[in-house]
Amino acid sequence: MSRPVVYVIACGAGPTTDLASFLHLARSAGWTVCVTATPQGAELLDMAAVSELTEYPVRLDYSKPTPAWPPADLILVAPATLNTVNKFAAGIADSVALSLLTGCFGLDVPVVVAPNVNPGLARHPRFRTSIDQLRAWGVHVLYDPAAPPPIWMAPWSTIANECARRMACPAPDDPSAS
Repeated sequence: MSRPVVYVIACGAGPTTDLASFLHLARSAGWTVCVTATPQGAELLDMAAVSELTEYPVRLDYSKPTPAWPPADLILVAPATLNTVNKFAAGIADSVALSLLTGCFGLDVPVVVAPNVNPGLARHPRFRTSIDQLRAWGVHVLYDPAAPPPIWMAPWSTIANECARRMACPAPDDPSAS
């Protein structure tokens, strides 16, 4: 049985600095993870930590990575900013991250989106409409408007478990749960 492949799209929000936590969970589950980021997400990405935990180069531009990424079994957008959620719902693909997301979605690759949006921004009608539209299209959105600050996002372990469920594979071990 081949290892599941997850493409992670990190956006310009605080939890991007802790993406290594998700990568550790993914490794414990035996997943292959390929990472890209929006331009703002790239500024927060700990390239050394991410590179150490992935088998494939981080992709931040349109050049083809070497070695080439394997086809995705799932796309995870986490943390997903207001901007990225709205662009995805509108079909805007103005970065390599959004182009990969939009293209894979068009090929019926399952998508999990974990927004990290503060309550004021989350009240914007376009954000709520975008979330509803993505859900109607079959995108699994892990959005909890009651998530506490400063991280207004589901925990990495919850995100990893949802990814496993969507890929119908075993959930990763969470060392922090022991």
